This record gives sequence, C-alpha cells and structure tokens, in this order.
Amino acid sequence: MARVLTNHNGKQIRILHTSDIHLGASHLRKYDPAKIGELDDRAHHVLKALVDFSTQAKTNLVIIAGDLFDYNHVDTPTVDSALGELRRAIVPVLILPGNHDCLVADSVYRRVCFPKLASNVRVFTAPEGERFSFPELDLAFWGKPITNYEGDLRPMSGIPQRSGERWQVAVAHGYYVGAQDHPPYSFQVGEEEIVKSCRDYVALGHSPVFRCVCNAPVRAFYSGSASETGTVAIADFLDDEGIQVRCHSIAR
Repeated sequence: MARVLTNHNGKQIRILHTSDIHLGASHLRKYDPAKIGELDDRAHHVLKALVDFSTQAKTNLVIIAGDLFDYNHVDTPTVDSALGELRRAIVPVLILPGNHDCLVADSVYRRVCFPKLASNVRVFTAPEGERFSFPELDLAFWGKPITNYEGDLRPMSGIPQRSGERWQVAVAHGYYVGAQDHPPYSFQVGEEEIVKSCRDYVALGHSPVFRCVCNAPVRAFYSGSASETGTVAIADFLDDEGIQVRCHSIAR
C-alpha cells in the first residue's frame, strides 16, 4: 500500500471524501452531444485536482463513494487515465461502485483489476459488503457496492457490528430518505439504518450537493459531486473533539 501520512501529534486522521465524478459523461450525450468532450475533459481535470488537493491537504486516505465512472463501458483510454491519476495519490484510495458504474457482469471493475494496476487502490467488490482495515490508523471501513441497475438494493443493509478499530466508517451510494421509505426512489438509505450502523462517519454518494443528513449519534454526509458542483468533504477524526466535516471547493 501507499505511504500513509499522519499529523504532528499523531491524534488526527484526515479523510478526503468525494463521489460522482462521472468519467465518461455518457448520460449527458442525449442532452448536448457537442459538449461531451468538454464535460469529460472537466471530469478528468477534476480527478487530477482531487489527487493534488489530497496531497496538499495532507490527507490519510481518499474515499470515492460511487460513480467514479459514468457507465461501465467506458473506453480503455478513460480507464488508463483514471488509473494514472489514482496512482499519483500517496495515500490509499477506496472506491465503491455506484449505480452508474455498478458491479454487474460487465462492470469496469471486473474488466480491470484496479488493485493490481494501482497498488494504493482498493475496490469494494463483495456483494454482501466488504470490510477494509488500516491498523496503522486504527481505522476500518465497510461498504456494499451497487450490484444492479434496478434500484431495489439497500446500500446500508447487512452492515456488521463494529470491529475493534477506534474509528469506524461506512461508505454507501444511495438516496437518503429519512425516517420513512419513499417507493419512487432507488437505492434508499434510511435514517434508522444510519443510526443503527453505530459507525462514527457515513460517507455518502449519489447526491450532487454537499450536505449533512445525520449529525448525531452518527455523522453522515454527502460530499457533493466533484464534477457537477465542485465540492468535496474533508473529515477530520480527532481523538479529543470527535469528527469535524468541512466542505471544500475543487477547481473544475
């Protein structure tokens, strides 16, 4: 794995949380075909800016909470470019497949072994959910990839009990519905699911806008779309002060 940065007193962990970069931008083709190249160039520029910002901000880890790619049939140059940028990160990068780049049979994450080609990258690929631990940070992650286009999957269901690490994070790509389910919406994440997860932080993707959906007892945030609204979340895990989350703008 890549080298992990720590702050001077060793008591702070800093995570860059982002989502919905949408490399490929195919979903916009029907609206304005002439701008596809421009929009895709923007997404690649955003990914580069994210890696640069991660280094400048001295983060310990990067989370991409779904939809790194806009669709699973992105071409080889797009994948190669993404891998090149991710390899530049000097910290671990965790990727959760979202609803656009979901983990179906022909998923980009099945065609390309990201951890083999970029040793600092890990992808959540277990359909029932997967756990990654970083003992040097006393930090653990759990995430369940989106595995179909149907919308009936619940991204927070089946989350296991907390493990022994000091800090526990869940990663989910879906639509926050609050206290009651809303049948029209896909990939729903409920308030009770977040609270019962007993995690310290839930890194959400799917919404283009930065926002907090739960502040206590679990902190749960959307980072916003780095490509569409230009925002990311920085989460500082502080032994004495808990978790502080801030919104940052990324040059697009």
